[in-house]
Amino acid sequence: MISSHNLVYKSKLLGKILGYFVSMFQFRLLSFYGENDVASLIKSIKNDIDFAFFPYEAFVIHSIATSQSKISGDMAEVGVYQGGSAKIICEVKGNNKLHLFDTFEGLPKISDKDTHFGIKYWTDKQFSNTDIESVRKYLKDYEDVSFYKGKFPDTSVPVTDSKFSFVHLDVDLYESTTECLKFFYPRLVKGGIILTHDYHTNGVHSAFTEFFQGKNIPIIPINGSQCMIVKTE
Repeated sequence: MISSHNLVYKSKLLGKILGYFVSMFQFRLLSFYGENDVASLIKSIKNDIDFAFFPYEAFVIHSIATSQSKISGDMAEVGVYQGGSAKIICEVKGNNKLHLFDTFEGLPKISDKDTHFGIKYWTDKQFSNTDIESVRKYLKDYEDVSFYKGKFPDTSVPVTDSKFSFVHLDVDLYESTTECLKFFYPRLVKGGIILTHDYHTNGVHSAFTEFFQGKNIPIIPINGSQCMIVKTE
């Protein structure tokens, strides 16, 4: 019998192999469609740090952050890791302030809802190979970027009165996603967007489904692994 641990390990190994070829194909497509500058930015980030986004996922972040930079309001990211997606946002945010939240110590406790295909997908303290000073140094050339270390929403007090045009979530887990939606959705400006990664996992998918149930806000899936919502009122 194959243990769930071995199954997850083999699944992730296969994912890395497939991911390499998928990434190469997506980079070629971005170039084909004339997005050479964005492709070059994503490649440079992948060379700098551990950046676990496919090129198309990174392009979505770039595209939406670019559009939202024209709207008045701060931007935020929860789940910064080593700063790859934050750098993409920094490149296009214009004069908008960017608030970056992370434990900078890896994932907190995993719940029974945090599965993929019925198997617990994450591990406690996963993504702990980061620290706030390294990320701060990586993004040192950008202005109006603030860092908050700790578990969200405990670190949200400094931005309680802020309004947001764009929020990017990469927190992986059900509880963390739910807490982020509770905090940020009421603080979105009209036309504001929340974009999340890992929508394919049960935890993130359930958090969005439950939070927006009964609200007149459609959840828009993107690329299988991302989804977004737009605040319309």
